[in-house]
Amino acid sequence: MVQLIYGAKLLLIRKFKLSNMFFGWWMVGLGAFVTSINKTAVNKGFPVFILPVEQFFGATRAEVSLIFSLARAENGPTGPLAGWLVDKFGPRALVFVGATMSGGGFLILGYSPNIWAFAVIYLGIITVGSNLGFSYPMATLLNNWFYRQKSMAMSVFHALDSIVPVVLVPLVAVSIGVLGLSATFTIIGWVILGVVLPLAFFIKDTPESMGLTMDGDPEQCDDLTSNSDSTGGSNWIPPVEYELKTAMLTPTYWILVLATAFRLIAKSAIMLHIIPIFVSVGVNEQIAVLAFSLLLFITMLMYIVIGWLGDRFPKNWVLMMASIFGTASFALLAMGFQGIWVVLVFVLLFSVADGSAPTNWATLGEYFGRKTFTRLRGFVQLANFPGVLLAPFFVGWWFDIHGNYTLPLWIFTIIFALGAVTFGIMRRPLSNLE
Repeated sequence: MVQLIYGAKLLLIRKFKLSNMFFGWWMVGLGAFVTSINKTAVNKGFPVFILPVEQFFGATRAEVSLIFSLARAENGPTGPLAGWLVDKFGPRALVFVGATMSGGGFLILGYSPNIWAFAVIYLGIITVGSNLGFSYPMATLLNNWFYRQKSMAMSVFHALDSIVPVVLVPLVAVSIGVLGLSATFTIIGWVILGVVLPLAFFIKDTPESMGLTMDGDPEQCDDLTSNSDSTGGSNWIPPVEYELKTAMLTPTYWILVLATAFRLIAKSAIMLHIIPIFVSVGVNEQIAVLAFSLLLFITMLMYIVIGWLGDRFPKNWVLMMASIFGTASFALLAMGFQGIWVVLVFVLLFSVADGSAPTNWATLGEYFGRKTFTRLRGFVQLANFPGVLLAPFFVGWWFDIHGNYTLPLWIFTIIFALGAVTFGIMRRPLSNLE
């Protein structure tokens, strides 16, 4: 089996070398597909599990919110470790580890006797595996292969890895209703193991490993020192490789940390509860699930649009405008309007804000280079940990006590607005201009 995979890999690499397409784009497509399989179950699909898990175990909304908010927040504590492992062993090795943990965890998750056993398996095996094997390695893979087109590459990646969840999230909801929660977990586990592990053999960690360079540029090119971006965008500045300590001593890094924290905390607080929130504005659960799938689809399109903008205009301005759209979307829900139109307008507004995520990480890579990118990202996620952990729990707790989401929605509207302001004042590190 291994020999067959290795032979197929050599054949495909030869074929791709003969084509005119830069091989980095094949890495974008492959990475997006394997990530999308895992993302359906662990990330994009998690709102579908909220009500079924609550009903299956007889748990409270606050208990379930705590578990899933811990899962979202785990990206923080695992960040520095994941960064060190990815920098040491490369993205491909971590994909093998992560897929084995995530897939294997789902196989045993359906046998959980109670909500706390469920929590241990989901948090200790599945979520850790997902963070180690997909979140950090894939961001590093793209940062390794691209510079001038970094925003577009990361945005195309996120768009592609959202296609499968758009299709599969409703199917997961149907499977839970028809086959039950336990059977659905088992199916997810086998799909992750059977699809992701074989495809991981085809991942190439860096362009240098294939005798290529970032963006497919010639090894010696005077244009690399030009201020003119060959993609047609505004001033392009060659990459500067920052050491970890040097990067962390710049004001820009900490402004980026703060702005990212505002964006991620606001998003995590509301997105965990988005289907129940949709239900609270007067639509039934089935329509809420479809609206969530529509949000995934429109966000997929926004990844491309905002990625294109991020390679042509200052990224901090693009991120600021996206956060303004997010602020407006939360304010709409907080105002207490009822009806399907509220859900649809929210979907349109918030898709712009959510579509800025790849550009957020592309900014980190553009400002500070490849050498310590994964560790720098890990510390950004670690700084978000308290807020990303507590925000969704607070929303669930408030609902259990008061039966509505009004105050949390207003609080996180303000937080989103603070994120817009912080992105607006962020500037590229001065040393990059020297």
